[in-house]
Amino acid sequence: MKHARIGQGERVAQRRLGMVECGWRGLSEGWLLRHLGDVHWQQIADAMGQKAALFHDATGAPVYAAFCAISEQIMRPALARPGAVLTITSRLRRLSATRLISFHGLDIDGAAFAEVTLITAFVRHGAGGNAQIRRAQPCGVLDIAAMEPGADGGFAEEAASLYRGAAATPPAATTDVTPCPTTEFNAAGLLYCANYPALADRAEWALWPEQGQRLLTTRKVVYLGNVDAGAPVTARLWRDLSVADRHHLTLDSQGRVIARVITDKAN
Repeated sequence: MKHARIGQGERVAQRRLGMVECGWRGLSEGWLLRHLGDVHWQQIADAMGQKAALFHDATGAPVYAAFCAISEQIMRPALARPGAVLTITSRLRRLSATRLISFHGLDIDGAAFAEVTLITAFVRHGAGGNAQIRRAQPCGVLDIAAMEPGADGGFAEEAASLYRGAAATPPAATTDVTPCPTTEFNAAGLLYCANYPALADRAEWALWPEQGQRLLTTRKVVYLGNVDAGAPVTARLWRDLSVADRHHLTLDSQGRVIARVITDKAN
């Protein structure tokens, strides 16, 4: 999708790419999602007049802006390389009373590289561990403009459809992708949302290794849940016969679907 570049509430930053930002196949997706997540959270803090992106509810319990869905569209994946200059233009909008959406346009050396959209909702821990994460509202006034009509290119509606999972799931190959608590969980004790695509890639290498060697062009993830450290996670992968080089995947844990992922890669 193409996001309009508008000035209101924009944040623009540049950095020269190095080994931290680049991976084996272009820009590191793990680094990108972590970085844009931080940008998203800091924009929330700015809108609330806070220096730090730390939020609490009325009881004092920590509240987190957790990913509901992400969309990545990488138009020119080969542009990412050490030494190139990455420019990121970001803006944050209110999608609904409980959800926020941020748009990030990425240029490399002046050429359009990628568009990334993040949708979040505020959550807090429940009594039942990470499987019982629940919606919450942070204290403070959140001064954020509503999303311009159509600015998401229909992604919010598409994500809602994926969330409902209305389409039938065909037979799929499966593999264990149980995450490592010391490397894939964050300081809140949650399986870090930015690491879900890494679990999808791990499954891809196990079940469709030739696809793993290709360049990522599109990724859409809808988050349905989280897990406790040590809980088993299984990936189910099936190819989309109507679109070349696309596969669908679910991440399942103890009878629950915790994410749905659609991935496109190019030769």
